[in-house]
Amino acid sequence: MLRVSKDGKSWDERAELAALDIAVSPKGPDTVLATTEDGVAKSTDGGETFGAGAKPVLYFLSWAESDALYGIDQAGALHRSTDGGKTWKKAGTVPGGQPQALTAVDTNRILAATQDGVYETRDGGKTFTKRLPVTQSSGH
Repeated sequence: MLRVSKDGKSWDERAELAALDIAVSPKGPDTVLATTEDGVAKSTDGGETFGAGAKPVLYFLSWAESDALYGIDQAGALHRSTDGGKTWKKAGTVPGGQPQALTAVDTNRILAATQDGVYETRDGGKTFTKRLPVTQSSGH
């Protein structure tokens, strides 16, 4: 159940959908995208209703600027859309295994958490630098 609030105190219920992540357009709260098992689903009414999912199938989304919508798939491929999710282009591949989280800071700077650490790109996905390793507990 998608819920929205203007003040953090009262909440309106919107659409119910099986989504892993959502992203709201930086141009306005009426455009909401959600990652579903069928692909990226779009709402143009603030999350009241969503259309069918469209490829690619992405795990996480982050929408920093109107022309900088990023998504990451299960294999760590980073995709970028400059037109609000209508079309996508592969921007690079995040190392470290299955993605856990994604944050686009701006047009070129993106942070991605994977199974073995947090990676950063400052060139829109061309290169990645490990910023924080994830250490596995040895169980001792």
